[in-house]
Amino acid sequence: MTKDEKYMRRIVIGDVHGCFRTFHKLLYDKLRISKGDKLYFVGDLIDRGPRSKEVIDLILSLKNEGYSINPVMGNHESLLLNHYYGGDFKSWQLNGAESTLRSFGISSIHELERKYLDFFLNLSYYIKLDDFIICHAGMNFDEANPFDETFSMLWTRDDYVDMLKTEGRKLVCGHTPHTLEQIQFSMKQNKIQLDGGCVYYGRHPGIGFLCAIELNTLKLYYEQNCE
Repeated sequence: MTKDEKYMRRIVIGDVHGCFRTFHKLLYDKLRISKGDKLYFVGDLIDRGPRSKEVIDLILSLKNEGYSINPVMGNHESLLLNHYYGGDFKSWQLNGAESTLRSFGISSIHELERKYLDFFLNLSYYIKLDDFIICHAGMNFDEANPFDETFSMLWTRDDYVDMLKTEGRKLVCGHTPHTLEQIQFSMKQNKIQLDGGCVYYGRHPGIGFLCAIELNTLKLYYEQNCE
């Protein structure tokens, strides 16, 4: 038995982007999560949406309650950390920083409580399972060892997967919004797209859903934005 087989379900959740109410409904109404589940997140938990702090607080609370919580770094978490350690604010600001600062009730990232900073600092760039690799955006398979190149894990839009370099593992990613139809189509491909563009509800046709996939059955769950 592998370390993952003791869990009844392995659930990967797409880009939340501060959409706390939708996130809560997905977890409790659609997924009906339990401590027998292993929960993964593809990153971009924060920014753009109105309630980034509540999203992180719920994740931390679930972890403290004994749920298996396994998030990876998204480009938005990376932008936050880059600014915290001296990077230009503008690049983060253009990607929804102000909604996150407002949610945390702070005017500067340096006012962020240490427990939240530690949460972001401890995010891994990818999680390798027996049959899948979970990362935010994808991987650069032009590299001899794509696991060493983290920029593409946060930012790439390339859908190509070299199954030799992943040793037969498919990718599960977010980052680029897709319609439900496109997501369902991707579930038959080597890269499963899980960003339903929840935070963009009403702005673009066909998107506006927070999505999750159960890896054992490849069943798709989704909740329309209800913020």
